[in-house]
Amino acid sequence: MTWLRLAFASSVLVLGCGPVVDGEDGGGDDDSSGTDGTATTASTTVGTTAGPITTTATTTTATSSTTTSPTEPTSASTVTVTTDPSDTTDPTGEGLPDGSACDDGLQCASGACYVIPVLGGICGECESDADCEGGGCSLPNPLATPPTPSACNAGAYGAGCESDAACADGLLCAAAIDVPGILTVSTCSECRVSDDCAMGWSCEPDLAIAALTGVLRCVAPGTLANGQTCDLGGDLGGGDVACGSGHCEAADVMGVLQIGVCSACGSDAECGDAMVCSPPQVSLDGGVVPGACIPA
Repeated sequence: MTWLRLAFASSVLVLGCGPVVDGEDGGGDDDSSGTDGTATTASTTVGTTAGPITTTATTTTATSSTTTSPTEPTSASTVTVTTDPSDTTDPTGEGLPDGSACDDGLQCASGACYVIPVLGGICGECESDADCEGGGCSLPNPLATPPTPSACNAGAYGAGCESDAACADGLLCAAAIDVPGILTVSTCSECRVSDDCAMGWSCEPDLAIAALTGVLRCVAPGTLANGQTCDLGGDLGGGDVACGSGHCEAADVMGVLQIGVCSACGSDAECGDAMVCSPPQVSLDGGVVPGACIPA
C-alpha cells in the first residue's frame, strides 16, 4: 500500500490534531493527489513542541501538570505523506486495516474512516467522540510515517476531544490550534483562557504542529524560555507576560497561520547599534528559532 506523500507547499498548510470543534478538530489543507491517478508531492515546514505532549501510533497522551519552568522546546523532523488513488482499494475484500487511506467507513475493517478535509480519510478506531466510551477520539496524523489512525482515548491531558465531557476531571476541551476555515485542533487542556488559571498566571499554548497536537496550559509569569510557544496577541489573556524576555512575537507558518514564540526582541529599536531584530521562525527541520538581535 502506498501512503499519502506530502510536506506542505508554500501556498497551503496542512495541520491537524484532535477532533475539530467547529467542523470539529481534525482538518488540514493541501490537495495531496493528482487527477491522473498518480501520486503527487508537495513540501513544507511547520512547528515544534515545548511541553509534555507525547504522540504514539494509536493515541496522544501526556502527563498533566502545571509548571513554573516549562521544558525547552524540542526539534521536529521533516515529515512526508504520500497519497495514491490505489490506497483506497481493498484487495482482500475484508476491509482496509487501520492507517489505510479511505473514502468511507464501509471500506475499513473497523467501520470508521476519519476524513480530514483536503487530505482525505484514514481508517481508524473512531470518527468522533461518540464512537468512544469514557473518553474522546484523537484524530489521525497523516504527517506521520506511516500515517497513524484515529484512536479512542481516556480523556487524558493532550488527548483529542470534541467537548469537556470527553476529558478527565479537571481538564477542559480547548482549541490549541485554530486556522479559521481550515482546521481547529482541540485537546484536553488545563485552560481555555487565563481566567481558568490561578491568580496572576496565564493560559499559554504548547504546540507540536508537525505532530498535529498541542495543549493550553497555565503558566507563571516570566517562566517561558525563548523558543517556547506563547499566546500571540494576548487573546487568551497571556502572551508577553509569560515570556522571560517579555516578548511573545509572531512566527509565520506558510502564510496561513501565525503562532507566538518567546523571543529576545520584537523590533530593531530593541537591538543595539548595527543590529536588527530577526523574527522567530518555525520549521520541521530545525524546530522553533526565536527572534533575536543579529548583525545588520
